[in-house]
Amino acid sequence: MHAEPAQDMTAIAGPAPALEMHGIGKRFPGVVALEGVDLTLARGKVHALMGENGAGKSTLIKIMAGVYGKDAGTIRIGGQEVELRTPRDALAQGIKVVFQEIALISEFTVAENIFLERHPVGRAGSIDWKRIRAESASLFKRIGFDVDPAARTGNLPVSQQQMVEIARALAHEARIVVMDEPTSSLTPNEVALLFKVIRRLTELGIAVVYVTHKLDEVFEIADEVTVLRDGRHISTKPIGEHTHDSLIQDMIGRRIENLFPRSRGHAQGDVALSVSNLSTDVKLRDVSFEVRAGEVLGFFGLMGAGRTELAKAIVGFDPIRSGAIEIGGKPLKPHDTRTGVALGIGLLTEDRKGEGLMLELPVRQNMSLAALAGFSRAGFVDEGREKEAVQGYVDRFRIRTPSLSQLIKNLSGGNQQKVLLARWLMRGLKVIVVDEPTRGIDVGAKSEIFALLDRLASEGLAVVMMTSEMPELLGLSDRIVVMAGGRITATFDRDEATQEKILNAAIA
Repeated sequence: MHAEPAQDMTAIAGPAPALEMHGIGKRFPGVVALEGVDLTLARGKVHALMGENGAGKSTLIKIMAGVYGKDAGTIRIGGQEVELRTPRDALAQGIKVVFQEIALISEFTVAENIFLERHPVGRAGSIDWKRIRAESASLFKRIGFDVDPAARTGNLPVSQQQMVEIARALAHEARIVVMDEPTSSLTPNEVALLFKVIRRLTELGIAVVYVTHKLDEVFEIADEVTVLRDGRHISTKPIGEHTHDSLIQDMIGRRIENLFPRSRGHAQGDVALSVSNLSTDVKLRDVSFEVRAGEVLGFFGLMGAGRTELAKAIVGFDPIRSGAIEIGGKPLKPHDTRTGVALGIGLLTEDRKGEGLMLELPVRQNMSLAALAGFSRAGFVDEGREKEAVQGYVDRFRIRTPSLSQLIKNLSGGNQQKVLLARWLMRGLKVIVVDEPTRGIDVGAKSEIFALLDRLASEGLAVVMMTSEMPELLGLSDRIVVMAGGRITATFDRDEATQEKILNAAIA
């Protein structure tokens, strides 16, 4: 008898997954960041990684990128066990992470950034610049996106800088590309282009890890989704097995009956903020609107429309060329933030870490900053009264912090945002201007921020909300103002506003 030839089990089972992470654990002093986490990436598929802030997503992708070493578990790439001790190890294994803070050298050209780690050289040992530019152009052609290899990288918009990072990944023959919150600064048109490029990557057999808080994007682009919660693996499912509700429930461990809770019939009072024919040297042109006490007035516009510029102008931060601003019937004169605060208007800035928070100070001092005069006697702060007031807002807003002495930088994004809201309310306001109030915040915290804004409006505060998120615009606003090119192009009542009408006005 002749023995049967051995079967090729690899051929039967198919190719090994692009990446397998099994039982991954990671501890920091006093914190278990990850415990027993599993993640398997299929070649040519988009795998979404989701969870609330603090769920462990960033830690997991930093282990994948070689930034952190794992404390437990195994990692296999193409079926072979590997150790990723440094970012160089990860890059050598074909793993490229495009972090939210894009890591390019702004003074270098696109081509120089792409081949930063390994410049092609000619026969004499000098850098072959002609080849670098030609190969860069070829890489962009592969992903179906046109960027000038000779352009200075710092002059490119964020969307094109992301394409440079993706081209870098291809230059290193990446088999796995991780994208961390890739659409946080993109317009809807740029998001559509990014998704086109992501699909092109999967056609090339590359596994894409997509980290985001945005549920609609996951349902549009992902093939599978893994959810982490409190550093543990909760579920991995094909996206077709999820609904919005089931995905939210996996992420936060409970159902959210209504992501946009609204009080019934806010009673609207007198005009709290009036803006007439406002223009600036840089962006705004003849902007006029009113918002009443108890009203949520939503502003929408694509990138560059002027929403942030308007937010800063109406609180006295950015200078104006002409026009008038009245708060509670009193003119904002002189036009500066000190006068604005005195009249009762405050700004919850888009960039809470860069412009709002003092990261190295505790919760107590961050919250009480705008109201210190109310706690001072003879030039000294009455810490007892200050702590009592801060604790009151911590309880009222359900701010999760181990103590008032906790450094603000250690809180989640949602809790940081609540502290900033409390800062202004402690000062006493008639109008709160919130610019992208849920940027970088997970879905559970978003629901709480929405409920807070709605409650504040029901208590008589005028809320001016600048947002690029269509669901929260339609879900929270009593009226919607649309901007394009620094001017108002349309205003809609809540009942008549639709996504189509709003987008048509935004591209006017």
